[in-house]
Amino acid sequence: MASRPTVSVITPAYNVAPYIGQCIESLQAQTLADWEMLIVDDASTDETAAAVQRYLGDPRIRYMRNEQNLGPGATRNRALDAAQGEWIAIVDADDWIAPERLEKLVRFAEAQGVEMVADPMIYHTEWGSVYQVQWAMFAGIPRRARHYTAEEVIRATPSVQPVIRHEFLHAHAIRYQSYMRLAEDYVLFLETVLKGARFALLPEPMYYYRVRSGTTVTRYDSVEERRKALEYLLSLPETTPRVAQLLRQAYHRRRTNALYPQFARSIKRGDWRTAARLLRESPRLAWMLLTGLPSALYRRLFDREKLIDPWRETIHKEVHR
Repeated sequence: MASRPTVSVITPAYNVAPYIGQCIESLQAQTLADWEMLIVDDASTDETAAAVQRYLGDPRIRYMRNEQNLGPGATRNRALDAAQGEWIAIVDADDWIAPERLEKLVRFAEAQGVEMVADPMIYHTEWGSVYQVQWAMFAGIPRRARHYTAEEVIRATPSVQPVIRHEFLHAHAIRYQSYMRLAEDYVLFLETVLKGARFALLPEPMYYYRVRSGTTVTRYDSVEERRKALEYLLSLPETTPRVAQLLRQAYHRRRTNALYPQFARSIKRGDWRTAARLLRESPRLAWMLLTGLPSALYRRLFDREKLIDPWRETIHKEVHR
């Protein structure tokens, strides 16, 4: 390995013994060989350490362990402090990436002259099926590569694992906010573009995101954690009145999405008191329920597996070939 690798891959890990081997092996299969992987174990109580130990013969892989559970932000910061690469890539320990991902994204970033790039994520259930491919909650996947302004990124509400030029993060003192247990990666993404990073999306999904129970997303109050994210972003000196307005709009849209499952369950169970309380908190829930009914009925009438879009059909072939 060169004295300074092209890419430093940051991988926080907490109780991921059944999954982390696949993550590491997807790095070892990369067409770009000049990388380092910094795994930080956030005081796992399962066999994560033993699972990683099998791969430590590869000098590109470094393992560190927190003495106590610090959360994803502090854990990612520890890896970021130790990183030596020109580019920073984030790959969570229960996910994996396509063999060409690092090479393609670095080449794309350099060709576009940008400081941050990403690709859409392929969402997998624990039993292996693909159910969604997206890069943002409120923006579709473009047909060709394109740049996004900071305002466009805020409206889109990204949900990706980017590759970022290390020097930009260092020069602007950008780090994960360790007091956040959720949305700390979303905050870092937005802070990076608000501080002037140019961002481009390569519309080729190469990141495989495993959706499972027991993760940080399922263990913390998403509404409260996203409120913390909003407050932090509003406090940045780069946040103009126009940006603040867009951030608040994005927050309310995400908040409504987070409350919707509880609202729908309360309607289904006839729990009208809970439904009324949630509706007072977010009136847009009624609109979501009404617009969601036709699609819910449609799914009951037709086999959903036959209604896959072109991206998903391509990915199914790749996964099952």
